[in-house]
Amino acid sequence: MSKLSWFYYATSLIITAIIFSLIHVFTEPIVIGSSNGISNGNPGLFPLVFFTPFFIVSIMGTYKLANRLALKTMKTMPFYSMIVLSFLFPSIVYSLTLKKAQELRVFVFEHNQLVTEIAEIPLLNTYSNSIFFTGWTFLALHFTVIWIAYLLAFLKHKG
Repeated sequence: MSKLSWFYYATSLIITAIIFSLIHVFTEPIVIGSSNGISNGNPGLFPLVFFTPFFIVSIMGTYKLANRLALKTMKTMPFYSMIVLSFLFPSIVYSLTLKKAQELRVFVFEHNQLVTEIAEIPLLNTYSNSIFFTGWTFLALHFTVIWIAYLLAFLKHKG
């Protein structure tokens, strides 16, 4: 990668991390005793819409970097360690995130008189942005991309 590509990739990673922070800030608080209506809009996701190109570049850059590293370390212990770690870490983060989101969903259901079934409350809503968009999920997303890059490099080399 050229120096300009490295700069653009690093800038994209930083901007994507800032986007995750902005989304985290735009989470609506749950006020017990109010209607807590579940709306169709989620203003917390607006920063992601406007900065999607940076998000895509950060994902593509992580994939390209991981793929290059995977091809260099093919069939070594660090290679297999990275496959295992880049699978385990995101799995743990995703399962904990899903558990927290389901707990929040139950909490909103119990304190919302407008909703008759729990299925009416989506897991990703204006109250759960702080669960789905954190530094841990940002890292888990990039480790998932690393796992995919290593897995595809392994399958390509094997075949």
